[in-house]
Amino acid sequence: MDYFNTDFFGRVALPSSLTEILVLVKEHAGERRNVHLWRGQSNISWQIHSSAYRRLKRTQNTVTEKSMQRYEAYLLKHATHQGYRFEAGRELSDFELLAKLQHHGAATRLIDCSRNIMAALWFACSSEPDTPGLLFGIHSDYLGGSENKPEMRKYKDIFDGIEGLNYPQTWQPPIVSKRIAAQGAQFLYSTVKDNKMGSLAIDECPESYIAIGISPSLKKLALEELAGIFDIRYLTLFPDIDGFGYANSFRFNEYESERW
Repeated sequence: MDYFNTDFFGRVALPSSLTEILVLVKEHAGERRNVHLWRGQSNISWQIHSSAYRRLKRTQNTVTEKSMQRYEAYLLKHATHQGYRFEAGRELSDFELLAKLQHHGAATRLIDCSRNIMAALWFACSSEPDTPGLLFGIHSDYLGGSENKPEMRKYKDIFDGIEGLNYPQTWQPPIVSKRIAAQGAQFLYSTVKDNKMGSLAIDECPESYIAIGISPSLKKLALEELAGIFDIRYLTLFPDIDGFGYANSFRFNEYESERW
């Protein structure tokens, strides 16, 4: 197997097939439960930052926890005023509203991940076809939070004291949109850090994460196999009218969404 030296993730493997990816993941878990949360990025030269961090960096030299909390409080206040806090007749909690805003393109501190490695691989392959991508997994032993539990606390109560937690937190959003279900959505968040790998408080010990490079040739192969074998493609990951509209836009050939 080939290897590749990166600026932010060290020396990473460059597998040539989906099978080799799964072997790497199994070897990384060892005797522990093989539970990772996965993030796919189309460019391995990007650090792991939330969209809110990137937005604040447009106007701030240094993004701090204080400025992040001030920004998200502002976002929640204005989204509530516009009536977005209600979904199917139910009032959303602060975190549920953040999740809803995130999936509609707003910049929040929540970092999109998936419980499904194949969904994350699709995101690593779906753009920048001539550039190596990144498949990044954080092992659940090095995370706070969990799956399948509501988060009804107020935003302020969640983030009071978060600067003392030197590892990411995770939260599984409720199914407030079809794409959350289709993508196996799970979020990561933490206090704002200035780490080599980005602004997420990732433990840098080798056991805590696995970084896998996705070469341009594997991107092409993986997209074909994800669609043909697993039915993982744009229309199934974005099963709403926005996804349907995009998949049938001028960007694609007339029958490109068809598998046969």
